[in-house]
Amino acid sequence: MRVIFCRLLPVVLILGLWIVVAAAAAPQRTVSARTPVFSYRDQVLAEDTTWRGEVLVEGGVTIAPQATLTVEPGTVVRFRRADGTVGGGAALLVRGRILANGSKEKPVLFTSAYDGAVAGDWDGIVLLASEKKNLLEHCRVEGAVTGCEVLFSSLTLKHVRFTTCGTGAEFKDSSAVISGGGASDCVTGMVLRESEVDLREAGFTGNRRGVVAAGTSLFLSGTTFSGNGETGLVADGCRLRVTGSSFADNGSGLRLTSCEGGIAASRIEKNAGDGLFLDRSRMKVNGNEISRNGKAGLRVTDGGSVAWGNSLGANGEYDLCNDGSDDFTALGNWWGGVPASGIGQRIYGGHQDGSRGKVRFIPYLTESATTGL
Repeated sequence: MRVIFCRLLPVVLILGLWIVVAAAAAPQRTVSARTPVFSYRDQVLAEDTTWRGEVLVEGGVTIAPQATLTVEPGTVVRFRRADGTVGGGAALLVRGRILANGSKEKPVLFTSAYDGAVAGDWDGIVLLASEKKNLLEHCRVEGAVTGCEVLFSSLTLKHVRFTTCGTGAEFKDSSAVISGGGASDCVTGMVLRESEVDLREAGFTGNRRGVVAAGTSLFLSGTTFSGNGETGLVADGCRLRVTGSSFADNGSGLRLTSCEGGIAASRIEKNAGDGLFLDRSRMKVNGNEISRNGKAGLRVTDGGSVAWGNSLGANGEYDLCNDGSDDFTALGNWWGGVPASGIGQRIYGGHQDGSRGKVRFIPYLTESATTGL
């Protein structure tokens, strides 16, 4: 026994030293020292309430169905888990109505009680079965598991930015009108499930995935997707109308599965993988710049999509790749100015592989269709 102890002693000492070093190396997080004007701990607000200045929420606050919470410009709302609670962290549950009326000069901030919020510090804002005129305007939401979760509700977001969250915002069986703002440095910027969403002039940058949608009707206009590590936009079983948007410098630009609708007047360029992948989708692809993507500019499988009036060129593998067995129609596009004899070399399909459908590309445009886009 003495021999075993002597052999284990160095291991125990090394392990103990490692724990001490690790503890010393771990950054010490500090709670904000600002004194709150309002402080709540696991409360239900049954009457109309206005927040201003510094607000501290420990645990959860619920806005009752008959009540409205108004948040004035410049308000900072901080959240932290209440000691001894189980079943979740700190959250704001809206059963009634929320009006967060920030301004460009004095935005509203929803954040962690810690200085330097990180994803998961608090649960987030949840709208549950609230079909009233909820509004967040000129707000920033940071450090949450899900910045704003909208369930069977309606919400308008104007210039709302979600940062350093697991998911910036998630909509389920809801309706939303979103203008400006967007999400950055999140795992997923926005998730849309079985919802109706009008999304304009927003920006999704530096997330793992920009927007993920399923079973949703989405109108997307003037929105930028850049620097998203995996994909800018992923959609499955959606009705989509994409116009005047930019998908650049992402892992891949757009991946659409079993979708229908249209993509027009958009830039899809310099993505590391495919620019646009249409998998069993029926999309009208018209008037887009699809260039300088690492793999295929446009990749398609069966579904009946059609592409015309686009400018395709300088993509890494092929400008267009048909991975399906159906023929694909791509008449009236510009192919980057390569000579007529070279266009076929920039397209992969049934002419090279008999198991794939052919690509119809003649007649083609002799000059760019998207100059000035």
